[in-house]
Amino acid sequence: MSFSKRLDRLIAERSAQDKTIGREENELSKMDGSAQAADIAEQTQMLLGRLENDVEQYARLRIASAVLSQAIERYREKNQDPILKRANTFFAQLTQGSFEGIRADYDNQGLPVLVGVRPGGKEVVGVEGMSEGTADQLYLVLRLAGLEEYLEQNEPIPFIVDDILIKFDDDRSVAALKALAQLSTRTQVIFFTHHRHMVELAEENIDPSVLIKHSLNA
Repeated sequence: MSFSKRLDRLIAERSAQDKTIGREENELSKMDGSAQAADIAEQTQMLLGRLENDVEQYARLRIASAVLSQAIERYREKNQDPILKRANTFFAQLTQGSFEGIRADYDNQGLPVLVGVRPGGKEVVGVEGMSEGTADQLYLVLRLAGLEEYLEQNEPIPFIVDDILIKFDDDRSVAALKALAQLSTRTQVIFFTHHRHMVELAEENIDPSVLIKHSLNA
């Protein structure tokens, strides 16, 4: 039986025993020194003894569970996928520090998922809890990280994106444009947009030496 299931069982048993003790003590208070009262008092003591043992077992399991969780977290950080390590930096950059990175986790069914990690590492947010813009940023950083990893072992290939910043605010758009500009030092980046505002943001924030503009008129 897993730690979590055993822990849940002990918690349920302790709750049931607490209720039983409460009922027995209530009945005992209504009685005099009869034999029945003595029997109930004896049963109450037995329940208290069992409860004490269960509390000790509960405490041991909680400590063991905490130690196991810390060990799992240390192992996960130490053996993190190279692409995930690269994506961490990109995600913090594109979200302007709203997240400090991403990490692999497991959902309620035990299936692997990616979650965003808030600053400090104590709060995580699943994709379903992110805004559309943040979810798009997560997708983009995974693409960027995957491409950087690919370029470590292979010849450069063009990276083509089409209006990927529509749901980004200006600050995050600028951060994404800077990330693309950084990537352009290693491979060709082609960015299509129908929005003049995106062009203006690029002109204002990207080094002109890496920015080549072309306008296509209908």
